[in-house]
Amino acid sequence: MLKSPEWHMLIVWYFFLGGIAGGAYFTAAIADNFGSSRDKNVIRFGYILALLLIGLCGILLILDLGTPSRFLYMIGAFKFWDPMSIGAWMLGLFGLFALVSSALSLSGDAGKASLRRRWGLVGTIAGFFLASYTGVLLSNSALPFWTDARLMGALFLASGASTGMAAISLLLFLSGDAAGEGFKKVKRADRFAMVFELILLAAFLALLGSAAAPLTSGALAPLFWGGLVVVGLLVPLVLDFVGSKAKALGALSAALVLAGGFILRYVIVMANA
Repeated sequence: MLKSPEWHMLIVWYFFLGGIAGGAYFTAAIADNFGSSRDKNVIRFGYILALLLIGLCGILLILDLGTPSRFLYMIGAFKFWDPMSIGAWMLGLFGLFALVSSALSLSGDAGKASLRRRWGLVGTIAGFFLASYTGVLLSNSALPFWTDARLMGALFLASGASTGMAAISLLLFLSGDAAGEGFKKVKRADRFAMVFELILLAAFLALLGSAAAPLTSGALAPLFWGGLVVVGLLVPLVLDFVGSKAKALGALSAALVLAGGFILRYVIVMANA
């Protein structure tokens, strides 16, 4: 009989915060390279948020491993066949990208801005990896449900993009910058991300078939359908379309998206608990 890994809330939070970090960095890099000067707060918030969350992810991973020496061992002894080793290395690499991008975002120098844009585009690769690899890690296990979930990496990536944008838009609202063009752009992009996530979620369930029972009809079903699908995706979409000019509704929508992103990772991890 296969034994489920003894994962708990630390890992759920690690998956969740890592997804937001990757999505926030991606959002900042896109705004940096294809936006305008009016998007400067989106850029700054996105890069700095990614850096802070990567730091938290490192702390959570160390706490889960038990001792800092185990984390340092994974960093020092790279094993390309070990998903945990690869994940630890990519966490450190993405942290480096986020650190440099954050520092450069605080400068108004045009030369540094040009370097930041190029650096940010390359950094999105590490961000994408961080947001999706946890789903790939689970789907490559030999445990029931996880091993059948072939789209989990893509679903986690879409959720990371959506929650990253939601986190930035919520920070813009709290900072009093919800009237700016950056807030509107991020909210518009997040709507597309949520729709794409819904499509991926439907494909995810369709490919799983009867193997999706732990989510769709088991003890986790109320949280999956009510918390993730309704509260975390459908209600935010309705709020964004109906109250697109009401900034408070936009902030509420963003908070619900973040809740949905957490629930997604919680139910998937706990499906084999």
